Amino acid sequence: MQPKNPNNALSNHHVCVVGMSESGKTSAAKKLFIERGDQVLIFDPYGDYTEKLGGQQVQTFGRLADLAKAVFSARKKTAGFKYAYKPARKTSPDDLNAFCKLAWAAGDGQHKKLLKVLLEEVAEHSKSAGKADGYHGEILRVGRKFGIASINLFQRGQEVSKTIFDNCKYACVMMQKTSSSAKYLADKTGIPFEVIDKLEKLEYVYQSGKTYETGKITF
Repeated sequence: MQPKNPNNALSNHHVCVVGMSESGKTSAAKKLFIERGDQVLIFDPYGDYTEKLGGQQVQTFGRLADLAKAVFSARKKTAGFKYAYKPARKTSPDDLNAFCKLAWAAGDGQHKKLLKVLLEEVAEHSKSAGKADGYHGEILRVGRKFGIASINLFQRGQEVSKTIFDNCKYACVMMQKTSSSAKYLADKTGIPFEVIDKLEKLEYVYQSGKTYETGKITF
């Protein structure tokens, strides 16, 4: 299936969230980029989304076919939903591609709600750090016109496709383990190295276009 109603008037809402383990990436995604009325699909290989998200209980699906049935039904309406995909087995890049294929098919450039597609552990589920391929690549490059907004989470910028940095209007950069990782992100985002390198746990730099601000996740 293909998305429908291409709409070039829609804005780019793609996001990347990058930080070392325990920097607070998942917390940032939950608190900064998801709201109550949002329609959200979550690739959740490690079961990090089992409670409420944006004030709504997350519904978890172990089979893609069951998720697809729920998604296409829910997209006929404007009410918010939070659906996660977590197979019982260990996931692979093919699972991410299959999930993104479903999200791609649910795109609609005339829908009143964005379809937010939250992708955990992108680096672990990518076949290479080259050009993003498959349906993840389609979402990054063309999803905007079909009302799809991806939220891409990963630990190191060097391990993911440059397509992510090139196509995400928004970035949330969190604590980096090494200065080399901070330098890489400074080069890819334009955020000064000194700002990135000094980040501590739960601190972040939020970038919109070419402007940025700093903050800290609180609970």
